[in-house]
Amino acid sequence: MSHPMMFKARPLCWGACGAWLLVCGGEAAAFQIETGNPDLTLRWDNTVKYSNAFRLKSRSALLTQDANQDDGNRNFGTGLISNRFDLLSEFDASYRSVGARISASAWYDDIYNRANDNDSPRTANAYSVANNQFVDPTRVVNGRNVRLIDAFAYNKGNVGDMPYVVRLGQYTVLYGETLFFGSNGIAAAQSPVDVNKLLAAPSTQYKELAMPQPQLSVQLQVNARVAVGAYYQFHWQPDRLPPVGSYFSGVDILQQGGERILAGAPLVPGGMPAAFFRTHDQKASNTGQGGVQLKWRPAGMEGEFGFYAAQFNAKAPIGVTYPGVGFNPLIGQIGTYALLYPDKIRTVGASFTTSVGDANLSGEVSLRQNMPLVPAGGSISADRDGLASYPVGKTLHANLSTLMQLPRTRWWDGGSLLGELAYHRRLSISRNAEALEPNSTRDALAMRALFSPTYYQVLPGLDLSVPIGLGYNLMGRSSVLTGFNGGAHHGGDLSIGLSGVYQQKWNFSLTWTHFLGTLKPGRAPVNAARQNYTYGQSLKDRDFLAFSVSRTF
Repeated sequence: MSHPMMFKARPLCWGACGAWLLVCGGEAAAFQIETGNPDLTLRWDNTVKYSNAFRLKSRSALLTQDANQDDGNRNFGTGLISNRFDLLSEFDASYRSVGARISASAWYDDIYNRANDNDSPRTANAYSVANNQFVDPTRVVNGRNVRLIDAFAYNKGNVGDMPYVVRLGQYTVLYGETLFFGSNGIAAAQSPVDVNKLLAAPSTQYKELAMPQPQLSVQLQVNARVAVGAYYQFHWQPDRLPPVGSYFSGVDILQQGGERILAGAPLVPGGMPAAFFRTHDQKASNTGQGGVQLKWRPAGMEGEFGFYAAQFNAKAPIGVTYPGVGFNPLIGQIGTYALLYPDKIRTVGASFTTSVGDANLSGEVSLRQNMPLVPAGGSISADRDGLASYPVGKTLHANLSTLMQLPRTRWWDGGSLLGELAYHRRLSISRNAEALEPNSTRDALAMRALFSPTYYQVLPGLDLSVPIGLGYNLMGRSSVLTGFNGGAHHGGDLSIGLSGVYQQKWNFSLTWTHFLGTLKPGRAPVNAARQNYTYGQSLKDRDFLAFSVSRTF
């Protein structure tokens, strides 16, 4: 932010408070609660974290020229873009064969609880607040909230000689072998993704981005070589996109905080700009999401195969405009818009995992039917009957990944290397081919790697790592997944960091992130009513530096 007094005084105040909290937390340790009963185990852990981030580049005039793609960019000048405190609380209990877990997080980010740097009222999409204010949903999602994470109970037992585990509540179940590209894999059926968190830390593993869901699951070990499992979900939830006007928001109309699509000059003198106003989203059903798996370890072979089938509802939105609905020239309303989430996508797949030398090698392949494809610019216009005709087809998906521990060398003491290739192909279009994004291709291939050498006891009690992450789109412009690996054709992201652990209690990190690819807005107008994807790098001017320190007690 570029307000001089606020930039200097308030972060210093919050930083001092954060240091005080962390120091106080340092006097305690993560602890197990004494119960006096050897069958009853209770544990309560709390993690306090302070983090901040700084924008390193000035706004690009090219990336702020579209009124529906500029708010997240205009809201932040160079300097502080986040000044945040987090508290994570985790409680686990077990008694003989039953147990429970509950965890929750709370946060406060000073930046999202005050005015921002937007000085362009003509292009601000917000209707409920002034151009230099964050809308309420954005303040909640990024600025201050408490969120339940896990809340489930489990039971372990035996059916004859076959061990089983049953879980009920809110938690995460992930099938398949993906490391980074869960949206391209079998696990896409099981969990929405925290895209907001992913953009802030692009090399985060998928298991840390998957959002827990209310569900019932069972896992049964039939024998030493065969296991089966199944799950059924009770509630649908979409991907968590960056809220409108937040730093990583590239579109001003999606999910939390979207209020208007600006569409032209005022209709009457002194009126407001022509716009489509947000109405109720067409959410997916809370029913019909579940799946099964079978895991098999062949005799005489070091490795495992998996087989899967699932049905799920889309978690990524399609924008739908309804021209003429609620026409009101005084406020500029020329129609409404909503977000649509299709139902009943079906997938079948298989996976393998094995060891090759010191590395683990794994992969998976899957097919999807009734898969919503990428419409032109991510949105469509409803017909006279209010029906939205988005493209639908069959798709093929494949991930290949590796994970290895680094041996000690003269250059490092240890560490890890993770890598994954993700590929998909549009096999056919079964409905509404004319609505498909015209700049897309049938095939797309992307990669992501995280190289993290570690140095032990650099100082007494201090271990350091130097994580280097790279994500890059090697081929194609996806017609299957919107924003696949960031969405930039021949683009991606590079991050270089320094992270440390002190006395196995304190954690800190400092990371620089640079966005790769051709500087282009995410969407380019074709005419007044339609935009197409450019597959350019719409975050090219949003490189940032992030710092965090945390303590568990």
